[in-house]
Amino acid sequence: MNHHHKLWVDRYRPTTIDDYIFHDETHERAFRAMIENKTIPHLLLSGIQGSGKTTLSNILVTALDIDPTDVLIINASDENSVDTIREKIKAFITTFAMGEFKVVRLEEADYITQQGQGILRMLMEEFSDNARFILTCNYENKIIPAIKSRVQQFRFKASNHDDVTEYAASVLISEHVKFQIHLLDLYVSAGYPDVRKIVNMLQQNTIGGQLQSISVEREAEDYKFKLLELLERDRWEDARTLACENVPAEEWEDVYSFLMHNLHKSPRFQDKDTHDSGILIIVRHLYQHASFADPALNAWSMFIELSRQGK
Repeated sequence: MNHHHKLWVDRYRPTTIDDYIFHDETHERAFRAMIENKTIPHLLLSGIQGSGKTTLSNILVTALDIDPTDVLIINASDENSVDTIREKIKAFITTFAMGEFKVVRLEEADYITQQGQGILRMLMEEFSDNARFILTCNYENKIIPAIKSRVQQFRFKASNHDDVTEYAASVLISEHVKFQIHLLDLYVSAGYPDVRKIVNMLQQNTIGGQLQSISVEREAEDYKFKLLELLERDRWEDARTLACENVPAEEWEDVYSFLMHNLHKSPRFQDKDTHDSGILIIVRHLYQHASFADPALNAWSMFIELSRQGK
């Protein structure tokens, strides 16, 4: 692949345990021990998108030197039917392993139905001698307790905002891209906490070795830039209209998280008390989100409440 066309996300993705940035020492100790002992338990890696779950899963499989034919990868957001799980996994784990054990990597396991998870649990039990499961998910509350009790779980936190900015800057510097720090910060805020998304946005908006400011088309496509600007100018009515017109139903949970991370940028939420009450409003609506047939209605009422806070 031409060096020039390679995605930055892939080029700068950590490939060894030493390159990987852990945010928790106990995590680091546990994963280093697994590599040293050349074995792993069933694992559940949970946490937000872009927090490094899949990257760590890749590093682990590589470091354990597992033969590629002993690894099955299923992305459950694409294939999550009960039959797929039963047939595909069973066929794979009942055949002869080249090494000590086979590894089934289930990405986005929170997409698997309860019934599917029940079957998965039985497979995990039945074949625990010759297969290990590595599950990754964004929402651990969607994973059934019976699976949770059979895995070692690691929760991945969002990287610290400054660490992400530093990482993004180092990618730009490595690519010899000229950039203004306040512009970089805007990209980081718009994509945070999804590091993968931030790096992709930076690559898409670099032209002739220069990071471009966000274009009008880009704003229409990525409402978060505009939302950030409206927040900073305290224009909550406009923010509500923009969000309710542009946010797809499945992205609302992401928007609540975005608002929590950026609420302090709004002038009316600068002092601690109003900021805290703003956060409580967002959390309450995030909690209600699942029970609303139309998630935009729930969000609409959240924006109204937020616009009445403070001033």
